[in-house]
Amino acid sequence: MEMNNPYYIDWIRRWGSSTTDAILDPSCKIFTTSNIPGMIGYRLEFGCVYVFGDPVCSKETKDEFVEAFHRYCNENQWNVIYVITSLEFKNWAITNKYTQISIEFGEELFIDPQKDPRAETGNHASLVRRKVKHAQNEGVTAHEYVNSDIKIEHAIEQVGIKWLKNRKGPQIHISNVHLFENRLGKRWFFAQCNDSIVGVLLLNKLEAHDGWLMNHLMITPEAPHGTPELLVVTALETVANENCHYVTFGATPNKEIKEIIGLKKTGSCIVRKIFSTARWIFNLDSRKTFWEKFHPQGTPTYLLFKNPRIKIKDIAGLMRAMNAKF
Repeated sequence: MEMNNPYYIDWIRRWGSSTTDAILDPSCKIFTTSNIPGMIGYRLEFGCVYVFGDPVCSKETKDEFVEAFHRYCNENQWNVIYVITSLEFKNWAITNKYTQISIEFGEELFIDPQKDPRAETGNHASLVRRKVKHAQNEGVTAHEYVNSDIKIEHAIEQVGIKWLKNRKGPQIHISNVHLFENRLGKRWFFAQCNDSIVGVLLLNKLEAHDGWLMNHLMITPEAPHGTPELLVVTALETVANENCHYVTFGATPNKEIKEIIGLKKTGSCIVRKIFSTARWIFNLDSRKTFWEKFHPQGTPTYLLFKNPRIKIKDIAGLMRAMNAKF
């Protein structure tokens, strides 16, 4: 991906959504036109294009831009599958016949940082308070990285390396870890304990929401309990002081498939079974369990299939596009 083009980052920051980091990943290909500002990020697997999120363009040019993209795919005889799209785009794609199958598989979790999750009532808020306090009692402090310091950046990158090495079992994710690439519109928070950096959290600017995407929360094995929660509440407090009202934690899978449009009963049962199996293999509940502690709201996310049938190679390609490792 030729991210040295200055327009690409500008477009992603201006119109991007929770899949911003996937589009920025070097493994992602991009589609652009010569006359319409915007881009579509995708991976090509087994003759199928897997698009990450909604098209990155203005609402005014969406019709023309998406039409040009599908024309390009048709010329190359590529099938099109949209991964992690919004309710708005799902409805638009169905109306304009760019998709024939829609599967509601998860939701995007977001929060208003003006509402401190520690100030909420209930077990979740109590758990966040206890974990943050425990980390602080263990000497953990959280800071935003704002100055240019090669030593700190190296230490932050080492957190990512340790975190990746410590991950166990099957994995699935839409992007790899590239902390200091494409710096425009990024912010970094790190946790420190005993003069060592033991955690990092990345924020990506989302101008369309006047807010931020919070992702790549990575903690070293030796970090005290509560370090992730301390990093999150520190970042939320920081952007809240800047009058920010929107932070998204990205898309998380549901416990089960909800709405399915375009499939008959047998096909729907097969899809639900495949999802249930993937949920178990990849432990998909863990991500949502963590973020639910912060009292987020949710909006549905979808898989959209252009063709009227889902083939085995479509699922295999989806696993590759999602960087699945068993």
